[in-house]
Amino acid sequence: MSVLHIWLLLALLGSAIAVVMTQHEARSLYIRLHEMQEQTRKLEVEHTELQLAQSTLSANARVESVARERLGMVFPAGTQVHPLGAAGADAKAAAPAAGGAP
Repeated sequence: MSVLHIWLLLALLGSAIAVVMTQHEARSLYIRLHEMQEQTRKLEVEHTELQLAQSTLSANARVESVARERLGMVFPAGTQVHPLGAAGADAKAAAPAAGGAP
């Protein structure tokens, strides 16, 4: 065998080893990809379930029920309610200015 044949044989073996290593890495990455996709699906399902639970727990009727039952809160009587609006806020803001400096 000549020196050229030996070099070609070594190049062929090196290429074969590189192909095998590359295929192994590609298969490993493909398996990892499928694992990540499965985890993504599971997390999407959990996210949907959590959104449903949040909407259920934050519904006005639920909040009112918990306020009444656990916290003992009640709706105030009509005389205890003082609405704040633009007209009420303007009148209160103008009062100190009218009685202010000369």
